[in-house]
Amino acid sequence: MRLLNVGQGDATYIRNGSSRVIIDGGPEPTVFGRYLDSLRLNNTTIDVVILTHQHLDHYSGLQELFKTARHIRIRYFFENKDPAPAVTLAHLRDSILSRMDRDSLIYRDTDDPCSNRRPICTITMTGGARLHIMAPQPNGEGANNRSAAVKLIGPDSASFTMWLAGDAEHEEINWFEQAGYDQNPGIKVNVLKADHHGSCNGVTPRYLDLVHPQWVVVSLGVRNEYGHMHTQAKRIYRNAGIPWYRTDQNGTITIRSPGTPNGSYTIVPEYPGTNLNGPSDRTSHQIGCT
Repeated sequence: MRLLNVGQGDATYIRNGSSRVIIDGGPEPTVFGRYLDSLRLNNTTIDVVILTHQHLDHYSGLQELFKTARHIRIRYFFENKDPAPAVTLAHLRDSILSRMDRDSLIYRDTDDPCSNRRPICTITMTGGARLHIMAPQPNGEGANNRSAAVKLIGPDSASFTMWLAGDAEHEEINWFEQAGYDQNPGIKVNVLKADHHGSCNGVTPRYLDLVHPQWVVVSLGVRNEYGHMHTQAKRIYRNAGIPWYRTDQNGTITIRSPGTPNGSYTIVPEYPGTNLNGPSDRTSHQIGCT
């Protein structure tokens, strides 16, 4: 799998066997399109596309998947379908609806991801890996706290697991425990994709106790206007003894696991260095960040 370097946004590509999954598409269609080209995804089928929540830095790039010239077929598209005024999102949704009519795309609401009124939908990939898609907080305040969480489990669950939860902030990461996700499907994993681009409102010591990752990977842009990674977030990761890679300094981050018993995993950045700082990093004065 790859955490793609798309700037100030999120985009993740997962492959297991012949199955392909995309979680979010970053802020720029042209940038995401170049990754579609380099990964040779034109003229292929993407089994699952997940839009974690309705912010442009997560959904705008996904428009590239629907360009006719790419000949990309999508089997399932997941998002929360909340009403939103954004014209770009409306255009994306029109593309999804069009594919439903002519290409049998199945459009799922993350509030009911398997259309069976259960909060967790499990998809088994052809290589044996599993993808748990979890309903977001029903009444979360703002789009970030309506982020769908995803847990990736390798074919050998003892070898690799990963937790990705969009831009979930304190409100929703506390709710994950209340919802019982710490028990089913379980939150403890090998790698955590940092919530909200390394913002201090996307991590707490309690959250890290539950997730207990060996690594944190952070998707963010160079010289971003938000001060990511926040000084407080880095302090929390450092105090927990968890090293990080970050796309603005390390480039695209590739994680591989053979999926065999005791096969473990490797995590390799495009550019070396751990626990790096970036030019935009600063202390945040948001409420709840100490």
